[in-house]
Amino acid sequence: PNYEIETTPLGVDFFYVFCESSFTMNKTTHITPLISRDNFDLVTSYCIIDDFFKFFDKQNKFKVGRKSKLSISESVTIVIIQQIYEIKCLKRLYDLLRDRFIDDFNLPCYKNFVLDLNRNSRYLMLFIHSVITMRNIGKGELCFVDSTKIEVCKIYREYRHKTMKAIASKHKSTIGWFYGIRLHLVCDNYGNLLKIRFTTATYSERKVLDDFLENMSSWNIAADAGYLDKELDKKASRNNNVLITAKRKNMKTLHTIWENSCLNMRSRVETVFDVLKERYSLVTSLPRSINGYLAHYIRCLFCYMVLS
Repeated sequence: PNYEIETTPLGVDFFYVFCESSFTMNKTTHITPLISRDNFDLVTSYCIIDDFFKFFDKQNKFKVGRKSKLSISESVTIVIIQQIYEIKCLKRLYDLLRDRFIDDFNLPCYKNFVLDLNRNSRYLMLFIHSVITMRNIGKGELCFVDSTKIEVCKIYREYRHKTMKAIASKHKSTIGWFYGIRLHLVCDNYGNLLKIRFTTATYSERKVLDDFLENMSSWNIAADAGYLDKELDKKASRNNNVLITAKRKNMKTLHTIWENSCLNMRSRVETVFDVLKERYSLVTSLPRSINGYLAHYIRCLFCYMVLS
């Protein structure tokens, strides 16, 4: 569903102050994680999260009926706890909270607990979008674009899978057939996310890059041979972008030394995909609704941006 969230100028100004104090926007160093995985402290983490999300909690106009026991800040803190303890199943997360954090959270029943986590994920989208918007201010650097498959179930269960039937599709990748969707992203040399988009498995990578180029200016973009297209090269050059793509064997053009160096670093985007899938468990088949799947993907991207 589409959610329309109204923000006042106060919220926008507060976010910029929050980002300036939480992130080190430096071109030569990696951005410091907002929350440490090794020295995790519940109270400190909640205060950091609440500084941003309490604004949306006060302005929340979507609450109908009985007030939820979990606030937006508490739901986001629980999402962080899930990744800190590397828990994949929400039932195990609920049991952990009742066992170790029963005095810190006023937990509802399990059904309402899952609904609250999925419902509040739309505010994580606001956080992700705002941080990505700020990161796109820096220009003239090298970035990488690629896509990866996200299976919603094993390929031999595609005809029995019903949850994501309206979105997922069957497609063939470089390592075989899969049933699911695709994640397209652009990241910089340090693994920081600059552009994100989820599409069906059959959607063209070139069309996604064509949309990305609308809001990109003065970037050096490295991509694989799947993004070879003369129209993309022309569109990139209009906004002072440089599109560096791998060449096929039957092509007569050669790479320069600088282009070879840029393409050799293209494995950085593959590292981002590996971290999202292995550490943050992006690929899953546990949710039982479309909103559950999409909320899980949003939570994984949020935790990557906050904890990495």
